[in-house]
Amino acid sequence: MTQTPVKLALCIPSNGDWKADFGMSLTQMCVYIASSLFSPGAERQVIVVDKRTSLLARSRQECLEDAVHQKCTHALFLDTDQAFPQDTAHQLLAWKKPVVACNIALKVIPSFPTARLRGVTPFGVPLTSEEPKRGLEKVWRVGSGIMMIDTAVLDGMPKPWFECRYASKEQQFVGEDWYFCKRVEEMGHDIYIDHTLSRQVG
Repeated sequence: MTQTPVKLALCIPSNGDWKADFGMSLTQMCVYIASSLFSPGAERQVIVVDKRTSLLARSRQECLEDAVHQKCTHALFLDTDQAFPQDTAHQLLAWKKPVVACNIALKVIPSFPTARLRGVTPFGVPLTSEEPKRGLEKVWRVGSGIMMIDTAVLDGMPKPWFECRYASKEQQFVGEDWYFCKRVEEMGHDIYIDHTLSRQVG
């Protein structure tokens, strides 16, 4: 049985700076991808999309636009302050979901997970990925620091796909990744997190 080919864009949005641990993780991932098929018998191509701007929403938007333009089947966002296992792309692709991400902690004290379940407030209910949680769980919102996207979800999606908006009632900005989650939701697709992989990223 012929497997569907995968063309993956490794999307790296940044302001031009990388953390050393990120660079090591990316290098190890690329070596692993070169030596291991995503699935038995499946053709695969991988490109790297490096977008450096002062606006994260713009960087993310341009990353996905490039992935679509180059006819990629999938795009994997990798933020430059993250560290991750070498088989991260393999693990996320294996779920075969429209959007699946890692549940990354916010860089604040005290910290909170980026994943949220729908709740009574505009910011939802925080969802942690601690033991003994395993595998996938459907979420309402999640950050896109490590996020695998099937580019088919972008078909017909109005632009912009990313936008940082100000919630007047709460007097807080809402991140560009949550805006993307809203767009995905409007297109009728579900969003998931991988609890097991989330505990392996840093």
